[in-house]
Amino acid sequence: MSNVINFRHITRAFSMSVILLLSGTFSVSAQEKIAGEEGIYMEGLKEYNVGSTDKALSIFSSLARKGSRNDAVYYYLSNIYSSKSKPDSALVMMERAVRLDPGNTWYRTQLASLYMNKEQTGDAIKIYESLRKEYPQQVELYDGLIDIYVKEKKLEQALDVLEDIEKYAGKSEASCLTKYNLFIFQNKRDEAIRYLSDFDKENGTPRTATILGDYYTSVQNDSLAMEYYTKAISIEPSYVPAIFGQAELHRIKSRFGPYFRSMIPLMANPVVTAEMKVDYLSQIISNQRFVETFLPQVDTLVSNMYYAHPGDSSSTYLYARYMAQTGRVEQATKALEENLEYFGESRAAHREYLSLLYFNENWDKIISHIEKYPLMFAYDPGLLEIKGLAYVQKDMIPEAISVFKNVLYIAKGDSAMEVRALSVLGDLSYQAGNRKDAYKYYRKTISKAPTYNPVLNNYAYYLSLEGKQLDKAYKMSKKTVDSEPDNPTYLDTFAWILHLTGKDLEAKAIIKHALVYGGNESAAILDHYAEILYKLNEHDLAFRYWEQADKIDPSLGIAEKVKQIKEGKRK
Repeated sequence: MSNVINFRHITRAFSMSVILLLSGTFSVSAQEKIAGEEGIYMEGLKEYNVGSTDKALSIFSSLARKGSRNDAVYYYLSNIYSSKSKPDSALVMMERAVRLDPGNTWYRTQLASLYMNKEQTGDAIKIYESLRKEYPQQVELYDGLIDIYVKEKKLEQALDVLEDIEKYAGKSEASCLTKYNLFIFQNKRDEAIRYLSDFDKENGTPRTATILGDYYTSVQNDSLAMEYYTKAISIEPSYVPAIFGQAELHRIKSRFGPYFRSMIPLMANPVVTAEMKVDYLSQIISNQRFVETFLPQVDTLVSNMYYAHPGDSSSTYLYARYMAQTGRVEQATKALEENLEYFGESRAAHREYLSLLYFNENWDKIISHIEKYPLMFAYDPGLLEIKGLAYVQKDMIPEAISVFKNVLYIAKGDSAMEVRALSVLGDLSYQAGNRKDAYKYYRKTISKAPTYNPVLNNYAYYLSLEGKQLDKAYKMSKKTVDSEPDNPTYLDTFAWILHLTGKDLEAKAIIKHALVYGGNESAAILDHYAEILYKLNEHDLAFRYWEQADKIDPSLGIAEKVKQIKEGKRK
């Protein structure tokens, strides 16, 4: 067959089209008039073109079994097998098509693609290289070689191919950036920048100028960076990456007037993707000092982004978080409630809304919202967990236990979720006065996660309160302070166990370490420290720490305890 276009087959197809047009449909007698293989092939082609691939497959397969010399039969069989996800059969058929018509460049490029799909990279390279040698000016036949050589980490060969492409097709932005990236892959950054700069002088585009601007920003050559950004914007005033780059350079150099003048309209531009804006503004609003200094301007940035993309969840979530972060919870809530009207079936939308309610400590609304959508939340342990925590905050312990038992049931297979649920059930059971169940849940947690510090600490502490199994409590608590030596809660538990076992000097050293890392803000830890000091006969210092503890939390009854000690009612 001829190269690329098979005129013999076009003639056949044209003749057949005329017959079809005149006759409308094939009668049995008309079919009988179609002679031999040629007619059968045209019937298969008709079925293929109308989308009846199964019928076409049957017809073309019958011709192939008879040893047809028509290369197009095997070409179409290959296409059909590819559409049916049968790559091996597709490859065999295309190889037969190429053998019958080795000069057909379309067949050969298709065969190379099939080889690549089968990861027969060497065979694909042979085909592309032969096309490159035979038809060097038809660069579209072998430009796929570059990707193959890059994948194979044969970067010099990729550069050779690119040289041919630029020789016969001329330099373009695409070829320039490809060569630039190849230099970068070879760690030849200086050569890459020189090449890109030379291209940009003669054939500069907004993209090449912006890449150079970004590079000079990264090496803190601000004047040259600004020059390239300005060039990019002069070529295309709406080119977003250059506007971003220029604005960021203004911000870095504390030129906030030009920064906001560039960025505010950009955030209002609906053509700029919401994803790009969200990624950028997430970094901006995480800088609390910047937000506080330029609150009105940042408000405008975030609001422009939000209103430019109505119905976009990602921009809504960022807007709501920002509003909550800056104390405007009502606006945040309204935005997320409106988002739920668009995306009521989205668990992510519900999770964002519930997270905001949790942040605002709106426990009743969390519970009522989850109960409003029973099917949505029935089998989502993560969302049920939020409901359970809301019950905990409302001190509705039996209800919380019920929810977390359900979480545990539906979280089977999710080890992290199971561990969390077991841990919470242990804490809640102890709080409800059911020590037996609490310890059962703790043991189950430790069996699944032997180094889970929250449970090791709580289990050890509760045992110490009972004065039971102190050796076991010591071992569990020791694990927590070994892995987190600056955690004041874990240090306090360990020190208290040492105190109970008569090791008050060790206990004092441990709990003093806890005070350094935040323990001095905890009434319970200060109370324990005072008890240890009192046991060591450092009475004056003990009373001083009890006084501090009582000021932090008078509900612990420390003042009454001190009174009894001073009156001699407690040793």
